Amino acid sequence: MTAKTKATPPGRPHTLTIIFSVVGLLVGSTALYWNMAQPDLRYIPALGPESLTVLESKVDSTGNFVHSIRLRPTFTNFSFKPGFIDKVEFVPQTIATLPENKVTGINKVPIFWHQKKQIEITLLMTIPTDAVNNLNTTRQLDVDEVLAVFDNTGRKVDHLPNGLYGRIRFAFKENVDIKVDRMP
Repeated sequence: MTAKTKATPPGRPHTLTIIFSVVGLLVGSTALYWNMAQPDLRYIPALGPESLTVLESKVDSTGNFVHSIRLRPTFTNFSFKPGFIDKVEFVPQTIATLPENKVTGINKVPIFWHQKKQIEITLLMTIPTDAVNNLNTTRQLDVDEVLAVFDNTGRKVDHLPNGLYGRIRFAFKENVDIKVDRMP
């Protein structure tokens, strides 16, 4: 005699079918979120002026002042997906003194959900003094710039934690005495 198999009676789905369906939906939606979501980095303003430190100052061969500067703005992330500060640009706010800025380093550490991180940005700022036309004078060099900061997705970081528009602005002032005893 041959054994006959019984067909499964119609009714509720099997428990494993339900579990695998739910797990598949959760894994699929999580993967879709991680592929589509972007970090939401925001600037946290300091109480006083932005943390700016002049590390070293020198005069180059053409008489321009070169400053090695460190900025430490603070950022937070409002998204579950981590992000980091990838690019920094300087936007002048006045044409009184237009320095040449060269970013030498950005601390590209990941910023996770609701984590506050102080990011270190180092740069070389070359301030033209025009020493040839301004001999034996005292000049005040005013640099007023805004930092344009971009995250790892290329999106500009220009909002505060409360959602309002905010900018990282810093001012650098220096009195310069240009004195020449004798002409060569």
